[in-house]
Amino acid sequence: MENKIFNSICSLDLVVINSLDPNCDPCKMRQPILEKVKGVLGNRITVINLESQDFIYISSKFRLESSTSLFVLANGIVVWETSSLLSKEELIKIILENT
Repeated sequence: MENKIFNSICSLDLVVINSLDPNCDPCKMRQPILEKVKGVLGNRITVINLESQDFIYISSKFRLESSTSLFVLANGIVVWETSSLLSKEELIKIILENT
């Protein structure tokens, strides 16, 4: 199942992936912000919120820092990652600058 998730994520053009780790407050607070980002960017991006186990698997496949809880993929390549909580405007700017 995990490999299927990985392959499906890699096949997308532009993806924002967020962890749903229950111990990560920024992760939980980020969900409504990501919905607004998706509202602005529409079909240009796919936003995926992954449960902890799936996120750990995916982040290890991309060799991300262990503290990363949000990252952006463009055509299967990590173009940006963070563990910080950012505003809708900051995220949109980062996504557009890195794709």
